[in-house]
Amino acid sequence: MNYREGLLDQQIVLFRKTSSRNAELESRVEELERELGVWKQALKTADNDAKALKKKVSQLERNIGSLKDDNPLVVCLIDGDGNIFSSELVKLGQNGGHQAALLLNKGLTDHMNSLDSDEGFSSRGQIWLTVYCNKSGLLETLTSNNICTAEEFESFVTGFNQASPLFSLVDVGTGKERADEKIKECLRVFTRFPQTTKVFFGGAHDNGYISILNQLQNEGLLNKVVLLRGYRELAYELKNLDLPTLDIVGLFMTRKLQTVQTKKPSPPPTQVKLQDFDKFRVKPTIPLPSRPSPSSNAKVAQRIEKNLPLHKHRPPPCNFYYLADCKHGLKCRYGHNYILLPEHIDELRTNSRKWPCPYANRDNPCPFGESCCMGHACPKGQRCTFLKQGKCKFTGTSMHDGEVSRSRGPSSSLSPSSARGSPVVSEVGLPTVWDSYGVDA
Repeated sequence: MNYREGLLDQQIVLFRKTSSRNAELESRVEELERELGVWKQALKTADNDAKALKKKVSQLERNIGSLKDDNPLVVCLIDGDGNIFSSELVKLGQNGGHQAALLLNKGLTDHMNSLDSDEGFSSRGQIWLTVYCNKSGLLETLTSNNICTAEEFESFVTGFNQASPLFSLVDVGTGKERADEKIKECLRVFTRFPQTTKVFFGGAHDNGYISILNQLQNEGLLNKVVLLRGYRELAYELKNLDLPTLDIVGLFMTRKLQTVQTKKPSPPPTQVKLQDFDKFRVKPTIPLPSRPSPSSNAKVAQRIEKNLPLHKHRPPPCNFYYLADCKHGLKCRYGHNYILLPEHIDELRTNSRKWPCPYANRDNPCPFGESCCMGHACPKGQRCTFLKQGKCKFTGTSMHDGEVSRSRGPSSSLSPSSARGSPVVSEVGLPTVWDSYGVDA
């Protein structure tokens, strides 16, 4: 009897365990079914999103194809300081400018038509061409090598610009690598446009373009670039890119011209008058000691040499003679006989204000006010690192409270880094500068 009861108890315990386990499994199945439903819904949503994205990509591809077919663009960027138009064309003046534009248009169009149909040039295509150059420097090189006259060159530029609405010869002004910077940026921008079929690059003479070309190669865009040859020899680093080249016969000079530095003779003293200096001079607003008579400084007038900073002239121009009043006269170690243009006056004023006014440096009111040619505030203001080291020459109480006052005019607001070279007064020394201002050092 006891055996039967024990067996029955074991069966009851087993039944309860089985029932409990079944309940747990049923609960887990329900939970998994709910998760499965969530994943099915997520998969359905992902499929719908994928279909929508695929449809959008197809639409964008059709739009890009439409841009390429309906309005293909061929860009030509030429460094005019290196790819110089042939002497035969330049000498023809305006007619030569027209012929140069026609040669370029025909050469680029023929090259495009010679490519495969996928890269070919349709009748709706446009050629956008720009030549960047330092016009004054290029003119000086051409005239010094007896290639053409100034009138012929100006006429050539006019003819080239008038030949086509999309053809331009742009003057980037003086300065190192001005044309390079513009061409590099245009290369970077236009090669990324989907409608740009080809970019003809006329700068194969300069290794400086290798950086932007390497960047385009890394982006997979270098296949759009074609080198437009000027000189016979390509730049060494550009050869390694193995780019296709185009040579338009008779368009550019094949040899580099020699840059000849010419100095213009100084005019005789009789051609220079005192008012020639006075019209460029900044007059103070309060009376100052009278300037020595013209006879006290009667030297042959000197011209400023091009591309040579004022402080490197020997002797440098006197700041106080041109900006205020120099009391040293013939004893002054600096030049009083330069013919200065407004930009030279601005350079003098900018450099002079890098040195502190002795009145402001001692926290005294400056009697010259806004006409003072020396600095009333540190050009670097609160960012001055020399102030933290106790080495700044601007020692006045409020001379580092802010930036340089804008009320002095455009030249007074320039930062030290934008000035061309060290201040002229730095060669004089503070005592001499203060003496010129009538203040004890």
